[in-house]
Amino acid sequence: MTVLDVGCGTGDIVSRLHDASYIGIDHNPRYIRTATERYGRRGKFTVLDVNDAAFKALGKFDRILLIGVLHHLTDAECLRLLPRLREVLKPEGRLITIDPAVEIGQHPIALMLARLDRGRYTRSATGYRELIKTSFVIETEVVRHDLLRVPYTHAAFRATRLDAAQPPLDRIG
Repeated sequence: MTVLDVGCGTGDIVSRLHDASYIGIDHNPRYIRTATERYGRRGKFTVLDVNDAAFKALGKFDRILLIGVLHHLTDAECLRLLPRLREVLKPEGRLITIDPAVEIGQHPIALMLARLDRGRYTRSATGYRELIKTSFVIETEVVRHDLLRVPYTHAAFRATRLDAAQPPLDRIG
């Protein structure tokens, strides 16, 4: 399996991936240096932006990870990023995202922590969904309040390429 981790930071996720061909990209050279020092034998890490000409040369991927990325981007930035990712996702591949979320009725501490995050664009699950579905078909959407030891809300999505999705049953025939 080939995995592209966009906004990989210090690359910690690679320690959880077994038997995957992993590439982590980030625009922060310090993060990439740390990731390479820690996990350089398990994957390849490079300073790269998806808008760089070299991005497409990375190839096609079975999985693309956006772990804690979308809440750092404006809607316009997300709408530029997602089609670029769709281009390098194999037809049978999956996009996986997880970000902090703000939801009605969430624990007040979870709301406070989401608002204090460095990411200035934390959205509701609905907000993330609307962005993702411009380029992908969402297969699974989960909002979790119990992934950390402190109250915190996450919105996670698994999606496939629009052109790879089967037509809805009401459109067949």
